[in-house]
Amino acid sequence: MTARQQKTDQMSIGFLSYEFPPNVFGGVGVHVNELTRHLVECGQQVHVFTSYVKGLNDQMVGGVYVHRSPEPLVPAANRSSNVLKKITSSFNMPGIVGRYISSEKSGMVHSHKGVSQMAATNTKKAIHLPLAMTTQDVGFSKPNSGRLSDVVGQDMADVTDGSIAVSKSMQVEHARTCSVEGLDGQKIGSAYDHRSSGLIVPALNYSKKNFERIITNLNVARMVEKHLLDEKCDLLHSHGGLIQMAATEAKKTTHLPLVMTAHSTEINRVRPDNLSILMEQNVVDRVDRFIAVSNSIRKELNQTFGIGYNKITVIPNGVDTAIFKHRNADDTCRKYRLDNRFVVLFVGRDDPQKGVSHLVKAVKDLAAQIPDIMLVMVGQQDIYYDKHILCLPRVSRSELVKLYSLSDVFVLPSVYEPFGIVLLEAMACETPCIGFRIGGIPDIIDHDRTGFLVEPGSRKGFPEAIARLYHDPGKGYRMGKNGRKKVISHYDWNSISAKTIEVYQQVLH
Repeated sequence: MTARQQKTDQMSIGFLSYEFPPNVFGGVGVHVNELTRHLVECGQQVHVFTSYVKGLNDQMVGGVYVHRSPEPLVPAANRSSNVLKKITSSFNMPGIVGRYISSEKSGMVHSHKGVSQMAATNTKKAIHLPLAMTTQDVGFSKPNSGRLSDVVGQDMADVTDGSIAVSKSMQVEHARTCSVEGLDGQKIGSAYDHRSSGLIVPALNYSKKNFERIITNLNVARMVEKHLLDEKCDLLHSHGGLIQMAATEAKKTTHLPLVMTAHSTEINRVRPDNLSILMEQNVVDRVDRFIAVSNSIRKELNQTFGIGYNKITVIPNGVDTAIFKHRNADDTCRKYRLDNRFVVLFVGRDDPQKGVSHLVKAVKDLAAQIPDIMLVMVGQQDIYYDKHILCLPRVSRSELVKLYSLSDVFVLPSVYEPFGIVLLEAMACETPCIGFRIGGIPDIIDHDRTGFLVEPGSRKGFPEAIARLYHDPGKGYRMGKNGRKKVISHYDWNSISAKTIEVYQQVLH
């Protein structure tokens, strides 16, 4: 991109991500960090709206403007399902108001006390009606008759902590935002009572953790809105299931185009996060264009949410090949006593979908015929107490690069894997890779050229593939060289950022 193009085509992009360094616990944080940095290098202006990190305020990091949420304080007395119900009910309320006044004239929204003020604010933004607020105490179980008369007379929407009364000509419709099992709707005098189908968060998930996530999402959405009061933003780009409530709210209030990168589909994970599932379900209809990190995720978006393939662009994750490259690792070999060992490496968090048990079993089965085999697992606690297994819960990035470099093979045994950035890191360090033929793994590993693909459910697949590389080190060497060539040609961040800019331009034009 030339200097003239950079100036002419500059966009201001608002990234929404729960993860951003130093708050990184998965591939999403790595992806957002690298992509934003390279977009800035391409001449774009990038603002990242992200979660709270103690001791860090808003700052510029490598040309990226980082806006961090205030601390999502959760007072001990408020860690209850009742409080979270009120917040999530208020979050749902604008849609209920909009649904019942969409075909009729309405003059204003009238809010009464407490948590309803959050709902009233959101409702005003959603339907653009004047807002009146009353601070006196009001009944919760049913609409007040005096206020209902006002609603009918003034043709307005009336919002309380527990109910909404909406005028439709001279007929009052009353919608309770609190879900009541078994009650879809009933008539209360001259009012019609319509019950919500359910809250945004299942009752069993009212935990401090989810409370903090919801508050963080609301904070991030407000940060985006506040930012737009002073500065221009051309579009929003959301990443990861944990931030999609903020994406939904920001889209509603700003009306900006929304691009969403699907790093996975939460509902298809081995151990899905229910809050993330519901956030994703609420946002998908508001997204203008999807980016899928693999062909597998593109298919999942289509089959799970019914999104047309013409609305999804596949742009993979990338890797910095200047950092991840083969290095001398003699000191690391000595440190962990890996000299003269056949090293099988795994890097990943403690998660059932990573399928670590498959790899552990494979190594134990091979120990008899390969006595010098050593499985090194980065990111795992040592629960095995086996002389052929070394667990390293945490290592520095420089040491990780050396572990990739000294390993004879890298194995990713995931039973669900949308992409697999660790495969790129290993291949960039010239290490042959093995993984199941599932998800995004076949996009990365070229079978018998950069590594081996194992059929899902195969009990002998991993042991046989590892043994082949043990008995033919020359093949492993060639696979490693081929792997780095593929990473350089297909997963370079400069290319990925250029393709992302093309998506932005298509959405805006």
